[in-house]
Amino acid sequence: MGAAERGMLMTMEKCIENFAGKAVAGQVMEGREQIARTADKRRIAEWVKAAMEKLDTSVDKKTRNEIMENCGYNCAKVHSAIMKRAKARRSRFKTMDEFLAAEQLKPAKGTRLLRERNVLYQFYTPQAFTRPMRCYCSLLRGLPAEDRVSRTYCQCSKGFVKKFWENVLDRPVKVDLIQSAVTGADECKFAIHL
Repeated sequence: MGAAERGMLMTMEKCIENFAGKAVAGQVMEGREQIARTADKRRIAEWVKAAMEKLDTSVDKKTRNEIMENCGYNCAKVHSAIMKRAKARRSRFKTMDEFLAAEQLKPAKGTRLLRERNVLYQFYTPQAFTRPMRCYCSLLRGLPAEDRVSRTYCQCSKGFVKKFWENVLDRPVKVDLIQSAVTGADECKFAIHL
């Protein structure tokens, strides 16, 4: 496991501690040190899947969603260069509508945008990325095709999408997770309420 993934696990543990306490973090993250020493992507993904199952049984839905959304906020900070590039593209247009129209015409590989009035739908199709994968998140890239992960994990992506669009648009947005590839859908789908 690389340094980035170890950092992600440390962040997850800190978020669990912040919202649910040290004892719950210890239960959910049991075995983190051992899994952090492996390079086996399947073992990592299976450990993360088990950790999410523990989280689901340890805290209520609101708390676990907050935990994982906060992991996504942190991920957005780590990947701030992506937001800076999008913000630079946004600065070339007079209006948000012009910017969003241009973004829909030229999406990044494995992604697409669809706007319906005041809702922007963002899609990720991990199998269509340059290197096909189960999930954009490196912690789940080794997840076997037949396995499914709790929707709780995908709240992290929801948090990332929220911070991304708030940064690019310079205002708060509401984001809904509609579906995700690791829970059984063909692609991930988020609704960004403009």
